[in-house]
Amino acid sequence: MNKNFNAKERSARCDAAISCDFIDGWYVLNLKGSNKEIGLQHGLMLAEEISTYIEETKQYVFVCMGIGYDYARKDVQQLINNTLSDEIRAEMTAIAMGVNKVLSTNYDVWDIAVLNWMEGWSGYAFDGKAAYQYYSDANKKHIEAPLKARRDHCSAFVATGKYTTDGKPVMFHNSFNVFETSGYANVIATITPSDGHKFTMQTQIGYVHSMADFYIVQVGEGVNDRVAITETTIGGFNVYDRSGIPEFDRIRRAVQHFTSINDPNDSTSFVNIMRTGESGDYANTWLLADYRDNSIWEFEEGLAFYNVTQILPTDDKPYFFGANYPKYPPIKNLECSNDGGDDIRRHQGARRVHLPRLIEKHGLPGKICLETGRKIIADHYDIYNDCETHGNSRTVCSHYNLDKREYMSDPSRPKPFQPRGAIDGMGIDATLATNLQLSARWGSSCGTAWNAEKFLKEHPQFDHLKPFLHDRPACPWSILPVIS
Repeated sequence: MNKNFNAKERSARCDAAISCDFIDGWYVLNLKGSNKEIGLQHGLMLAEEISTYIEETKQYVFVCMGIGYDYARKDVQQLINNTLSDEIRAEMTAIAMGVNKVLSTNYDVWDIAVLNWMEGWSGYAFDGKAAYQYYSDANKKHIEAPLKARRDHCSAFVATGKYTTDGKPVMFHNSFNVFETSGYANVIATITPSDGHKFTMQTQIGYVHSMADFYIVQVGEGVNDRVAITETTIGGFNVYDRSGIPEFDRIRRAVQHFTSINDPNDSTSFVNIMRTGESGDYANTWLLADYRDNSIWEFEEGLAFYNVTQILPTDDKPYFFGANYPKYPPIKNLECSNDGGDDIRRHQGARRVHLPRLIEKHGLPGKICLETGRKIIADHYDIYNDCETHGNSRTVCSHYNLDKREYMSDPSRPKPFQPRGAIDGMGIDATLATNLQLSARWGSSCGTAWNAEKFLKEHPQFDHLKPFLHDRPACPWSILPVIS
C-alpha cells in the first residue's frame, strides 16, 4: 500500500478538473483533454511511480531476457516506429514529458513504449534469435537461439438474459500474470478525451491502454449507452507479423473511437479497428457487453483468422467465458500449438471445464450479479483433483505460487511455486456501467495477501526476481471511481 501518497499534492500538479487519489490499493485517476493533455496529466501525477517502473524495467530486460535496455528500446522503436498512430505517440511522448518536468529526468516516448508494449513485445514480437545474433556478432560467434516461450493469462466471463438477476449483462475478469511484471497494474483511470468516447479502465502505471483489459465505455448520452470490454489471451498462439500495428495502439483507439461492434460496412467498428494492421502480437478472445440491447459478444482474434459471435439476452445459454484456449478451429490448428485446452492438468483445460459449470450453477436460477460474480472469479475448486483448495494453477483464481506442479504434463510450462497467478478481480453490472464505475479488488480476486520477502525465503530459487516482486496486501472489493 502506498501509505505516503498525498492525493492533494499530486492533484495540484494539474488543474482543478484533473485528480489523482489512492483508494484500497488503487491509484484512481481522472484525466481530460486531448491525447497529449491526457498523457501530460498522467506523467505529472504518477511521475515517481513511472520513473521507478522504467528503472526496474531496465534491470528486468537484462535479468529476465538477457538483453541490455539499449537493445530493448532500439528493437521496440524499429518494430513499431512506422506503425504507431499519431494520437498514441503524442500521449506516450507527453507522459514522458510530465515525468521529466517533475523529476528532471530525460525519458522519451520509447521509454514509455517499452512499458506499454512489454507484454506484446516480450511474449510475441521479441525475437530471441535476432537478439542473440546482435550480441554474438559482437563476440564473433554465430549460433542459433530458440524463440522465447509465450505466456497466457486471465479468467473471464460475461452473462446476460435469464442468467442474471436483472436480465442485463454482468461481466467479471481477473488478471493472472507473472508477478515480476505485474506489480504496477493497480490503476483505475477515467478518461474524458476531447475526441472520442469517455471511458474507465483498469490499467498500469504509465500505460495508454489497459493491458489488464477491462473497460467500460460511454458510447452515447443515454443511461444505457455503455459497452463493457474484457479479454483473455489465446494460449499457444505462435504467429506474428512484424509489419503490423501493436495491439496496445489498436485497442486504445478502438475503445476511444469505435462506432459499432461488428458492422462490416463500418470502418470504425470495434472489430475493424482491431483487425486493421493486425500483428498477432497479443492474441486475445475479446468479450463485450452491450447495455443498449443487453446482448453479449465474443471476438476471437488471431492473425489471419478471427471469429465473431453475438448472443442475445433471449438465447437459451446467454453467456461466454474465457480460459486462454483457442476455440475457432483455424486459429487453434493453424496459429497455435500446445494450447492446453484439452488437458485438465493445465490451467486452460481445467478452467475450460469448471468455469461454465460455475456460470450454469449460478445462472440457471438467474442469480448472477456482482455478489455471485465475485464468488465465481475467486473460486478455488481444482477440477483435476476434484476438491476445494487454497488455490493452485488450475483454479479460476489462480495461485501458481502455491502449486507443487506435480501433475504437470509439460516440463516447459511454469515451474513449481512460480510467482504467478491472479493479481486482481474486476467486475461490472448495469448499475455500475451507467456511472462508468468498476467493482475492483487489488491483490488477488480471492483477497489473499502476498508477501514477496516471505515467498523468497520459502522459495529461494526465484531470488533473481527480488528487484521486481512487490507485496500485494489483502484489499477489499471497492466501487471505483468514487462518485461524489
